[in-house]
Amino acid sequence: MLAPHREQSRISGFRNICSCLWKFPGGRMEEAPIDKSLAIMEAVAGSRRPLTVTEIAELTGLSMPTTHRLVVQLTERNVLARHLASKRVMAGARLTRLGIDAVQASLNADQPHALLKSLAMSLGEFAQISMVVDGELVCVDAAAVRRPGGLHLEQGNRGPLHCTSIGKLHLAHMPDDALSAWLRSSTRRKFTSKTLTGETRLRAHFNEIRAQGWASCNEEWNAGVVGCGVRIPLRGSAFIGLCVSAPTARMTYEEMIANVPILRKFAGDIALAFDASA
Repeated sequence: MLAPHREQSRISGFRNICSCLWKFPGGRMEEAPIDKSLAIMEAVAGSRRPLTVTEIAELTGLSMPTTHRLVVQLTERNVLARHLASKRVMAGARLTRLGIDAVQASLNADQPHALLKSLAMSLGEFAQISMVVDGELVCVDAAAVRRPGGLHLEQGNRGPLHCTSIGKLHLAHMPDDALSAWLRSSTRRKFTSKTLTGETRLRAHFNEIRAQGWASCNEEWNAGVVGCGVRIPLRGSAFIGLCVSAPTARMTYEEMIANVPILRKFAGDIALAFDASA
């Protein structure tokens, strides 16, 4: 179990991404009911695991009766949800959708999306920004040069974690206990002959990714398509990735991973533009 001060650091990630939604003046809790509800939403959305009502009360500074009452109300409205295996609370469908929409709105602002298009144009291939939602990779922004072949996803399209560059990068940076839990519970489909599905090989692969700071996809999801990705260094702990992909008919795997330096540059520029617009 994470200590309250560590959970508070998780909250900052979601707050930085969705800062267009709400802020507490002066960093202190206001007395209005809406502020209390938003504080609970932030606490749950900012945690990487379901929380108990007691933990939510500790994180927000609200009393237990108030926390319990608001959690019940937010759960009834599908803003929060109960974890199936426990009495803990996690983000519900409406809060998850709100977070994705907020990220998409911010990324579609002129500067971040223009940078994504510039990356796609400079490489002549498909570029996208993705985040992990409900155990899947979700495309939140995309840009492409209209050429045949390659992998083209639209906003909202989903993909697996174990065989995509950003999905693997996300898994590689999970705490060891969380990664172990994911490996025990996940169903890992073998999409191509190159897809890694075994726990031992995946752990070794994730260790390599963690050490190098970037991830690649060598025809592991789609035969004939290669890609690589890096994390966008936003403030806080939020995990959003930038990746490019191309058909092997136009770009070899070795040529693809040679794009890591330019990906890192664009990821840094996108982070600055995103933070400036937040």
